[in-house]
Amino acid sequence: MLGDNAKFLGFFVGALMTHELAFSGAWNQRAGEGQVISTSSWAHASQIFDDDYKAVPLRGFTKTETRIYIEQGVTDWLTLVGNTGFQTLNFRDGDSRFDFDGLDDIEIGAQIGTYSREGLATSIRLSYIVDSQLDNRAIDILPGGDQFEARALIGQSRETLLGDIFYDAQIAVRSEDFDKVDQTQAALTVGYKPTHRWLIMGQSYAIVSAEEFVDGFRVPEQMDVSSHLSIARQYRPGRYIQLGAGQTFLGRNIVKERSVFIGLWTEY
Repeated sequence: MLGDNAKFLGFFVGALMTHELAFSGAWNQRAGEGQVISTSSWAHASQIFDDDYKAVPLRGFTKTETRIYIEQGVTDWLTLVGNTGFQTLNFRDGDSRFDFDGLDDIEIGAQIGTYSREGLATSIRLSYIVDSQLDNRAIDILPGGDQFEARALIGQSRETLLGDIFYDAQIAVRSEDFDKVDQTQAALTVGYKPTHRWLIMGQSYAIVSAEEFVDGFRVPEQMDVSSHLSIARQYRPGRYIQLGAGQTFLGRNIVKERSVFIGLWTEY
């Protein structure tokens, strides 16, 4: 049973993690199998975190996003990953105005399983990130320019008398020129599966982008710490729907977002 739960876990961990980015869980797809995940989210903010981590008033911020995420198993230890989204952003702060309508970053990656047994898996992912050209750092914590990413993942599930529980933990670094780390990411998912069809998840993320200088101007360090809570249901074999909400709880030089989202997934 835990083997099926592991596949279920990898599916939904990949599905929900759409705060700026989408990531897969530690379990790889089987050879010849895969999944397609589409999500839509709506976010707004009336505050922005300043350089001293204080939330100060913001005239307005709204964001809508539609994202697609694909995993394809090549072998039982190698899974190819593709991920991107289309965003519409509106940012207002005093007399400052910024609008963006276009593609989010595009990720092309390969995930390699490094260890697997019943209820436990570890893997690494190497990805190339194509920059979205969104250059307003108050709403885009990801540094500009194409980047390389290295990500380590671990997941574990366990049966109990009241249902199944699991966790998935990830840590990643990004670099543009390999001479320094431009960004560090961490994510933790904890879930409870009371029945075969239902799943409840809590997820927390931390993203830190290092200070940099662009054309002689200083771009300060940024930080975003957020959490999401969601519930998911299998409504047909291989078909899932998920509803949830999220919020940025702590940050530095980034908007304080609140969001709701819906996701639809198909296994094949």
